[in-house]
Amino acid sequence: MYWISVLFLIAMFVPLSLSLICMPYLTRETVSFGVSVSEAVYHSAPLRRMRRQYVWTSSVAYGVLLIACLLAMLIVPEKQQPSIISGFVVLLIAASAVINLIFYTKMKRYKATLPQETLNPSVVAVDTSFRSGNKLVWSNKWFLIHGAVALISAALALAYYDKIPDTLNMKFNWQGEVTRTAAKSYRTVLGLNLMQLVMIGIFMTTNWSILRSKQQLDPANPQQSVRRNAAFRRRWSMFNVAAGLMMVLLFSFVQYNMIYPLSREVMMLVSLMMPILIVVLAIVLAFSTGQGGRRIGGPSSGSGATHVVNDDKYWKLGNVYFNPQDPALFVEKRMGIGWTVNFGRPGAWIFLVGILAVIIIAARIAS
Repeated sequence: MYWISVLFLIAMFVPLSLSLICMPYLTRETVSFGVSVSEAVYHSAPLRRMRRQYVWTSSVAYGVLLIACLLAMLIVPEKQQPSIISGFVVLLIAASAVINLIFYTKMKRYKATLPQETLNPSVVAVDTSFRSGNKLVWSNKWFLIHGAVALISAALALAYYDKIPDTLNMKFNWQGEVTRTAAKSYRTVLGLNLMQLVMIGIFMTTNWSILRSKQQLDPANPQQSVRRNAAFRRRWSMFNVAAGLMMVLLFSFVQYNMIYPLSREVMMLVSLMMPILIVVLAIVLAFSTGQGGRRIGGPSSGSGATHVVNDDKYWKLGNVYFNPQDPALFVEKRMGIGWTVNFGRPGAWIFLVGILAVIIIAARIAS
């Protein structure tokens, strides 16, 4: 089943690599490689050249990795292909981190050479009616659909419990061969429903974090900025709801296969294509919105001299936000699309550790 591994590799990692390559063009125009700048500086010739250099550097690096991975998969036995793909993922992450660090350092050095008059003073724009006057996310009530799917799946599993084989296939390799089995029990059968409920809780928490994340508005164009930011949150909230439903349906499909076993090829295809579809949709949404909604509604109507908050000291390596004085728990990423946590707040650590603990406990119970 070599073709399935190749299909998965290309369909999953080509869009992901493309999003990493185009990262400098998706961030806000007041951030360059994790460093705060004005729009005028962002659009200057040196930074345009730097962005082009980033595209070429990352394109070559990721392209070489992908070709090497495909060649390795032709040489090694099929049973070793998962190790090749895992190694490729690790190398892709490592290459991305190194490239980002190189250009972050380069950007910091360039900013230090700029005349002081090109660096606008820090200005903060706050809209006190931002959350009350705008629909920022889809209601968590939509997750009642997800919960209904999980409950119906559990009910059907119980109703057809006698039709389920006494030995359940729990884990498969890339060839679709069973690598781990478990004796049938209510715990193993309903374990998938438990994982569905955990996933629903995580997606609901993500939706809540989108709503509660710190607002970041443009003082030069506050009204346009508010519209874009609100639309940005709504679109990603909608994606969050849709992706959650797709994952819940995938687990229900796996549970259905316990009752009425399907062919190995169908199981592999559905199990691979659903995550791939989610990744592709995320990439499309990232390119259509940009960070903070900068790509929504056409080009900015600003003068190109937008004032920015120069808070670089709180962003470690341009990626990790650590500011104990900031009460916000969730903030926009500097590199990439979406949000991150304020690691300077104890609540952020509790939030991350809590999610990880719930996943680990649920996985142990389900297995």
